[in-house]
Amino acid sequence: MTEAALAPLQRAQQLAGGAATAAVVGAILIALAAVAKGASPALEALAEQQVTFDLAGILAALRALALFWVLALPSFFLAGALLDLSKVLDEYGKGQFFTLKASAGVRKAAEGALWALGFKIVGSPTIYAWITQEGRGFEWHMEPFDLGLVGFAAFVAVLGRVLEAAARIKAENDEIV
Repeated sequence: MTEAALAPLQRAQQLAGGAATAAVVGAILIALAAVAKGASPALEALAEQQVTFDLAGILAALRALALFWVLALPSFFLAGALLDLSKVLDEYGKGQFFTLKASAGVRKAAEGALWALGFKIVGSPTIYAWITQEGRGFEWHMEPFDLGLVGFAAFVAVLGRVLEAAARIKAENDEIV
């Protein structure tokens, strides 16, 4: 490989290595923010002294815990998708661009983001309404930005499948040579 072609490749590897670290830090920050946001119903129940040592208090504590998970779960899904992406970026940082592991990781990270968005848009609002008894049907909260993210993540998932197919073809060609 010529030196002119090697320089951008080495730069891409360096960027991928740094991005892998940033993805892990981002996942941790998202998880911490989710805990902080999800803890508000629990702290509210404690502040209002709803949590006591009788049946009503235990049920209030369980309700607060359930609300915490319902509010935090989409962010935890997204943090997991970022951790999956960090593994891909780590592979790229090692110069492993067209491997099945990296390609499948792109698809898996995009699918994780889709699960996070699906739960944020439909799952979390519906379960929250059921727990708080504000509704009995299905609730959904989708903004135009969410719709754009769903489309973006879906296209990245397709890109991951294309990369997987390309990695398989490369692996077959490498076996022949």
